[in-house]
Amino acid sequence: MPRILGLMHDLFFRSKVDAVSHAVGLEVVYASSLTEASARCVEKAPEIIFVDLADPIFPAVETAGAMRVAAPAARLIGFASHVDLKALGAAREAGFEMTLSRSEFTQRLPELLKS
Repeated sequence: MPRILGLMHDLFFRSKVDAVSHAVGLEVVYASSLTEASARCVEKAPEIIFVDLADPIFPAVETAGAMRVAAPAARLIGFASHVDLKALGAAREAGFEMTLSRSEFTQRLPELLKS
């Protein structure tokens, strides 16, 4: 059962993630800053980290750098609006394994939670 860390503040979107994760029998823990995310990584050793690339608290380059130090083996999966090509591109360049539009992320979430 994978350990999952979510880096997002959007409560509406978090409720969607929680609903899907509970439906497949998993729990996502959240962090509200990079400092807290690093501490969660030490505590939970996540295998997957979901990052809302539209959230200004989690810019792609800084987030990727911090998470690579705190959880080097974790898969970084970022999502943003399909029109936010700058954020999606920055995440790919920063080393995110996967970048998705918000709708694609939502659609693929059950699969992503189990991978």
